[in-house]
Amino acid sequence: MNNKELATELTRILELPKEKVTALLEATAQLMAEELSKGTSVNMQGFGVFESRRKEERVSVNPRTKVRTLIPPKQVLVFKPSNLLKEKAKQSNRHE
Repeated sequence: MNNKELATELTRILELPKEKVTALLEATAQLMAEELSKGTSVNMQGFGVFESRRKEERVSVNPRTKVRTLIPPKQVLVFKPSNLLKEKAKQSNRHE
C-alpha cells in the first residue's frame, strides 16, 4: 500500500475529505521525522515503536580483495512492531 492508497482508504473509513486526510498524513510524517531527528522515539500504541539509533564507525573488509574500508558513523531508523501488530499479522497469514 502506498501513500495515495492509504489516504484513499482512510478517507473512506473516516468519511473525511481527502485533502484533510492527506494533510493529516503529511503532518504526522513531518512530526515523526522531527522527533526522530532529535533522537526521541515515537511510540504508537498497538502499532509499534520507531527509534533513531546511531551506528558507530566500523571497518569493513571486502571478502574478494581483502581491502579494508572505513565506514563512517550514521543514524539509522529502527521499527519494533508491537505484540498486537505481530499477532494480527500471524492471524492474517493463517487465513490465506
